[in-house]
Amino acid sequence: MNEISSLRIGSGSELPLQASKWLEQQLLIDAPEMESLFSALGDFTIFKVGYVCKSDEGEVSKSDFLDQYNEYIECLKKGKIPEEQQFRSLFSSIFTVENDHLFQILVAGDRRIIRVEKPVLQLQVHHISYSTVDGKFRAMVFGKDSILWGIQFSYPQLYLEAGTKEVFSVVDSNKFPNTAFYRKLQLWVRQNTIPTPFHVMGNKINVPMRIGKLCLPWINNHPQLISNGIKVV
Repeated sequence: MNEISSLRIGSGSELPLQASKWLEQQLLIDAPEMESLFSALGDFTIFKVGYVCKSDEGEVSKSDFLDQYNEYIECLKKGKIPEEQQFRSLFSSIFTVENDHLFQILVAGDRRIIRVEKPVLQLQVHHISYSTVDGKFRAMVFGKDSILWGIQFSYPQLYLEAGTKEVFSVVDSNKFPNTAFYRKLQLWVRQNTIPTPFHVMGNKINVPMRIGKLCLPWINNHPQLISNGIKVV
């Protein structure tokens, strides 16, 4: 399993990925649904980016990702808050069908940092928060009352090529193979998840953040929903 050896070795002077107009999919899905998503996505590789790692640590196997995601979900089902430090780096990884969209910077010995050069599917730990001031839910809000809500998947629509300074629309083409990959994610999300119907302070609020259909029987065990007086209906 080591795809890292095939990554280009950078000089360390390269600019980080220059991209904008990000498309986002924010979802909490059950462990079997994550397995279904992986099957729908087909062949791809998972890398941890932005972390100093050994040569055999930067790539993440699909089975390891699924195992750790299952642990995360099992905690929520049991009414426990997952230890964020255990899964943060994993849920901040990238998915790609093209390894040459990445490069590595050698640090010392066999240590290196993997960085993104061209558009890939980027992951982030996803939190949501409810404001009693305006009665709205917001995504990617971190605080003591925020609620863990799976993963945010992001993909850009515009990309600045560092060498030529040319701006490209990240369309489905040979130049941007991860665009078709992202479309597979979008399709799966539409078919297998729904906008989340929350009930809070006597009001039903539908939000664009998605929930997997298999989560509905147990989601109200989520300890941070309970502590915030919020239910999914």
